[in-house]
Amino acid sequence: MSHEDKISTKTQAVRNGRMRCVPTRYGWIFVVTIFGMLAGSINYNNNLGFLFTFLLASMAMVSLIHSYRNFSGIRIESVQAWPDFEKQPAVFHFYLRETASQCIAIRFRVSGSEETLLDLRPDIKNQVAVSIPAIKRGVVSPAELTIDTVYPFGLFRFYIRFQLNIGCFVYPKPIPVHKLTTQDLLRAHAEEGNAPVSVDDFKGLRSYQNGDPTQRIFWKAYSKGQGLLIKEFAGAEAPSLFFNWHKLKAENTEKKLSMLCAMILKAHGLKLRYGLVLPGKKIVPDRDEHHKHKCLQALA
Repeated sequence: MSHEDKISTKTQAVRNGRMRCVPTRYGWIFVVTIFGMLAGSINYNNNLGFLFTFLLASMAMVSLIHSYRNFSGIRIESVQAWPDFEKQPAVFHFYLRETASQCIAIRFRVSGSEETLLDLRPDIKNQVAVSIPAIKRGVVSPAELTIDTVYPFGLFRFYIRFQLNIGCFVYPKPIPVHKLTTQDLLRAHAEEGNAPVSVDDFKGLRSYQNGDPTQRIFWKAYSKGQGLLIKEFAGAEAPSLFFNWHKLKAENTEKKLSMLCAMILKAHGLKLRYGLVLPGKKIVPDRDEHHKHKCLQALA
């Protein structure tokens, strides 16, 4: 799916949490070691042991201060998610408020995803993309975002948990386009009284416009230096198509949804007007980008 095909589902869907600090596993080992050295220094009245113990303790305090300064000021302003197809990762984009200084080695993780490690630059609005595997169609809704860091020495972990209120549509996985012919589209034409029409009758040529499907470019003319021309077919003016759930024959529900998904994508690429008939739902024909996503969301 191209970036132009994506639409945002929700913004301003984050409730900021409270920053917390806990020692890491290495931090606990470091603290126990310091107390052990302190006890040994007291027991043996060893001034060099005291010096080394207090040096390590001061290093831990400096690490704690640097960790806090590196992490404080991070806030999420908004979050957006774009729909994608089944078996592909659902991507959530988080937009962070500008920070006064650079934040190093900040980790981002939502429920069910791997962590994303990033350095945040100061004085700009940083964007972080976190992906979740989309195992099945429907809506993916992570409950929580965790931001944390163990910079600089890995002794202390500062973290914030954000409650999320956003969902990402996961569309059914379409069957391969080469397995779907134009006649498949016409067989799904459901409205009685509308005879199938040919969408393969050549009509003429016109100049290329942004968004035109590349498979309809007249490459022979381009090779002769005549510029990019698009082949037009009479089907562009054909009556509206309805893709009907009840007319399709498939082994199971998911196969039907995959076929309908592929039909919608192909009809949209051919710039046809198409509608969708599902059990208990009917979407009237249209051909724009919003209509495509409306149909795909109904399938999801």
